[in-house]
Amino acid sequence: MDLLTERFPSPNIDVVGALDLEPDGDVTRLRRLPAWTRGQVPTENFAFVLRMTSGVRLAFETESDTLELVAEFIGINPYGAVPSPAVLELVVDGAARSRRVIPADRMTLVEPVHYAVDRPVEPTTIRFTGLGTARKSVELWLPHTAVTDLVALRSSAPVVRAVDTRRRWVHHGSSISQGGEAEAPTHTWPAIAAARAGVHVHNLGFSGNAVGDPFVARTIRDLPADVLSLEIGINVVNGDLMRRRMFEPVLHGFLDTVRDGHPRTPLLLVGPIPCPAVETLPGPTVMNWTTRSTSTAGDPRQLAEGALSLTGIREAIATVLAAREDDPKLHYLDGRQLLRPNETHYLDDGLHPNARGYRRMGERFAKTAFGAGGALASA
Repeated sequence: MDLLTERFPSPNIDVVGALDLEPDGDVTRLRRLPAWTRGQVPTENFAFVLRMTSGVRLAFETESDTLELVAEFIGINPYGAVPSPAVLELVVDGAARSRRVIPADRMTLVEPVHYAVDRPVEPTTIRFTGLGTARKSVELWLPHTAVTDLVALRSSAPVVRAVDTRRRWVHHGSSISQGGEAEAPTHTWPAIAAARAGVHVHNLGFSGNAVGDPFVARTIRDLPADVLSLEIGINVVNGDLMRRRMFEPVLHGFLDTVRDGHPRTPLLLVGPIPCPAVETLPGPTVMNWTTRSTSTAGDPRQLAEGALSLTGIREAIATVLAAREDDPKLHYLDGRQLLRPNETHYLDDGLHPNARGYRRMGERFAKTAFGAGGALASA
């Protein structure tokens, strides 16, 4: 069967969640931040993380019975641990229809720290068949644990750009929002919450990098949004990046910038979920890849000098919110309502929720934030 071919960027396919589509020969490279941010991203880690396609999906309508995605996948080879596979999910008319798993040996793997690709990336073709010839709305969710660079989409019938009339939710957060431990792209907690609430989610969850960067705030300022949320705190402690003297004005500045573009949009500030290693001790945290455990190398004596534990982060957030009480659309959700202190058994490595933990978080966020009386509920 001869298939029709769409090259990227395509006027007929919306690459939801990617704000920078950079053609490079036959490949289009995706970034979850706009092109103008490239020179401001401070580390190779962040530059790689924002290329990982958590929350990114190809959206279109078609009568095609067969779809083929040609893409290149780059994953991380963690120290002493098994690399995660890349998972793609096909959602048809709002329901998960099919899943494809690309094992690590079919991806190009990079080492943490430098994230350099030291050999050519080979394209992979992923095929979905038996979809029927009725007109349907399709979302092809790209892997949440890997970089995805697009080559082409092939179909047995033309594809056209879909019209999405759902409310738009823009969310920014840490690795807990990127959701690398989820079993599939639609199983991160923001994706679960969005599906439950019937909203369109734009996920700016960046592993290790939810620390109040101004270029992220400006990105959110300029995005269309009906509701907004910000999960912040754990990465500040993980890296021991700021004392309280700095964290509070950085958070004020981030909120000020977002409010420049969204002065009256409901905005939910989400505090950190539990992390036993740094609940009352400062960072930096240390991840043991072999034992999959988290500890802290922080000096508790530094707490008196403004070093931050998660307890200190929550106190600082409360101070910021108190100073902004004249903003009636700014709300707070304690992360311990999403994952409770007695549920740390869902933190397999002491820091990140496992798949079951993410499902609990997504379901609770949908009920608490989007449910009746919630901060992000429909007016």
